Amino acid sequence: MSISVSDELQLFAQEIQSFLSPNILRNLARDVGFVQRTSKYQAKDLVALCVWVSQNVAMTSLTQLSSCLEASTEVLISPEGLNQRFNKAAVQLLQHLLAELLSKKLATSMPISSPYTSVFKRIRILDSTTFQLPDVFSSVYPGARGCSHTAGIKIQLEYDLLSGQFLHIHTGPGKQHDRTYGSLCVPTVTANDLCIRDLGY
Repeated sequence: MSISVSDELQLFAQEIQSFLSPNILRNLARDVGFVQRTSKYQAKDLVALCVWVSQNVAMTSLTQLSSCLEASTEVLISPEGLNQRFNKAAVQLLQHLLAELLSKKLATSMPISSPYTSVFKRIRILDSTTFQLPDVFSSVYPGARGCSHTAGIKIQLEYDLLSGQFLHIHTGPGKQHDRTYGSLCVPTVTANDLCIRDLGY
């Protein structure tokens, strides 16, 4: 791991520790269904595995991941047990964790002036980003044409600048057009909402 990547992960660790206590992380895991009973494998272990322990979770074998987890957190779990825990609830937990961190960070650093708050109920910012994935994921996440990989994932995120709340977080195939997702958000637009999007929507 290069020094710059290590430094970035250390900053991310500090952000998680300053904004999210172990109790908040535990409650978040329970809310999304990641934890349904007391277990040796907890939300903090998923975060450790996906953020700090492994730089490339998708390309690392389950045996290696379970060994890394045991070495770094002393949590012993079989490769198959770990495989079963990489599920929809784990994805939702990581999405909610990211949203919670961004909400708290942005809310403390961006006061909005009163002219905007008196005119608009919400200032909705919608944008997307796309990442290439290894080709083995192409059946679930087909990528956009013209890329070196056949698999890709697109993350759509809509944020309300006034309240600091995330309105939508969605992951889907990399080939999905922004216009398709933008049309799904139209029913949630209400009076006095200002929507900021690029022309792709």
